[in-house]
Amino acid sequence: MVIFDYNKMGLPKQKSLFYGADYNPDQWLEYPEILEKDIALMHEAGVTSASVGIFSWSILEPKEGQYNFSWLDAVMDRFAEEDLFVFLATPSGSKPFWMSEKYPETRRVDSNGIREKSGHRHNHCPSSPIYRNKVSQINQLLAKRYKGHPALALWHIGNEFSGVCYCDLCKSEFHKWLKKRYQSLENLNRQWWTGFWGHSFSAWSEIPLQDASIDALEVDFLRFMNDQHMSFIKNEIDSIKSVDASVPCTTNFMATHFDTNYWRWAELVDVVCNDLYPLHDDRDDVYKRSIASDFIHSLMRGMSGGKPWMLMECSPSSVNWSKVNKLKRPGVHRQEVMQALANGADTIHYFQWRKGRGGIEKYHGAVVDHEGSNATQIFKDCASIGNELKLLEGLKGSLCPKAAVGLIYDWESRWALNASKGPTAIVDNYPFASDLYTQNCQKHYLGITSAGLSVDLLSKKSAFEDYKVLVLPSLYILEADLEAKLNDFVQKGGILVGTFLTAYVNETNLCHLGGFPGKSMRQLFGIWNEGMDYLFPDEEIKVKDVQLGSKYKLDGKSFTVVEQLNLEGAKALSEADSDFHQGSPLITENKVKNGSAYYLGAEFDDTILENFYKSLKSKYKLEDAHEGIELPKGVVLRKRFYNEGNEGNEGNFYFLFNYRNTKVRINFGTQEWTDLSKNKRILKETVLEPYATLILRKVC
Repeated sequence: MVIFDYNKMGLPKQKSLFYGADYNPDQWLEYPEILEKDIALMHEAGVTSASVGIFSWSILEPKEGQYNFSWLDAVMDRFAEEDLFVFLATPSGSKPFWMSEKYPETRRVDSNGIREKSGHRHNHCPSSPIYRNKVSQINQLLAKRYKGHPALALWHIGNEFSGVCYCDLCKSEFHKWLKKRYQSLENLNRQWWTGFWGHSFSAWSEIPLQDASIDALEVDFLRFMNDQHMSFIKNEIDSIKSVDASVPCTTNFMATHFDTNYWRWAELVDVVCNDLYPLHDDRDDVYKRSIASDFIHSLMRGMSGGKPWMLMECSPSSVNWSKVNKLKRPGVHRQEVMQALANGADTIHYFQWRKGRGGIEKYHGAVVDHEGSNATQIFKDCASIGNELKLLEGLKGSLCPKAAVGLIYDWESRWALNASKGPTAIVDNYPFASDLYTQNCQKHYLGITSAGLSVDLLSKKSAFEDYKVLVLPSLYILEADLEAKLNDFVQKGGILVGTFLTAYVNETNLCHLGGFPGKSMRQLFGIWNEGMDYLFPDEEIKVKDVQLGSKYKLDGKSFTVVEQLNLEGAKALSEADSDFHQGSPLITENKVKNGSAYYLGAEFDDTILENFYKSLKSKYKLEDAHEGIELPKGVVLRKRFYNEGNEGNEGNFYFLFNYRNTKVRINFGTQEWTDLSKNKRILKETVLEPYATLILRKVC
């Protein structure tokens, strides 16, 4: 696969920041005037690009072997004439009815063994040879037809791949996958602990696709399905690259979608892209909601290796799938766009450009309403942003500074913890994810951010040596190679932060023997956890700081999980102050050679986490992400820069966000700034309106 060096050239045809939307001209073939109206409106809105053809298979191939490319030819040619670019999609995201009916094996089977009916979307069997062959055929026809076309800037592979299938084809492939992984049934039985409830297997064919009583099976099945999706995506990419390897390929991720390990998927694509739909709610803590989006953006930046990535879908207004589909408050839409850019995005695309007349998404937000003109406030807002982006062309290809803090986010730990019966499940806790693992990761990300620190999201395979602090929120799985990396990190001077439910199991979800945290982590953290108390939703444990003379007090409350820690070399920084847990350590520190290992044995309130990371920031002199400016809580500063050939601050962009629904006053001290969006110099202080975003450059 051709990998494009984004640091040097960006996407080959990217002249500026890509700005556009999903566009469905195939839905408007009975209205030939729509294409020209849309092109005119795109120019008015500052649009540079559009994703085309995502669900167009039934139009491209209305009957098996009969093709209609004329409408797509017209779109591609007109876009080229108008200096607009196309992200051309392969149509695998939605099967035509003729295929579903003629080749039923292409349809998934659900967990009850029932094959899905024709229709809907994102429901193909990833193991189906027929579907793979059909996808390759249509992809190659598209690639041959539009090879070298001046409008073609990117191949958009499928759409939002996800889900699982329980058909016989998948069962057969799963058994092959297991044979390769475990080599023998004896080894599988041992690694899965199948003696429990007498579930040992005597033949590969006996192994089901689901059995909640064998939690190792549950995790391995998700690993397998990820491999199947990856194989399917690779098949699609190969079918394109075999014709033309000059155009990059990608597929759109879906943030922290549960059953997709995007760390591995990122290895397949030429550029990382994501879909994100934050749900604004002015009634609660909008700061937390904004930081939840920050977390996702940082995850994409991590997957791209720090290089720019693409926001492939977001909504300029409401969605249609939430319980309550609210319009966004003034300033929120712009802030969400700038937030993605501040975190490394070089592309902003909406779903969708024009609202359709029918179908399930006809009321989903769009740039162009059913009214069809430039008269709506949403269109005016989008056009204003499009024109503003022209002033920010210098952002293209720039980077976000490497953070002092790295946080590991691990899908396999998430799966293993979810499959393990006992740990409390968290539900309906938006904006944080509904599972305990991801919620803990997001809460620590919030605490780090609130402490005025920047943070990069990492995988277990990432290089740790570039970070001063490494955070492992509930990193449930501890493999031997990770164990060695963590020990090496601390011994060489790194600061390690673990939390409850860290290092409990191995890669097959077997508990480590010898106490938790498992294996050498017990010695590294200098503690032993002898038990876990899972609290009721309305229950809390008081937390008391036991440090002497500390500026940042670790007082407050704990929720959800409280571990019973015993000190084995570590010292307590805080302890429980209520119930039978009173006096038990909750936050500990253990010095190891040149580094230190901290352990947080409970889920804490936001203040404790903020103060904990402020104490690390002060003690280890970690770089302030806010450039020394005293920012009130809820206000965040982000930076993008060029790491080569940049003189002074000419290429540096600073984004100042008010993630609050109230006005705030900011004192800049002696540093003067220029507000790029208004070409205005700011002296010493300014007032930020609710949801305001300033794009700044330092005045040298």
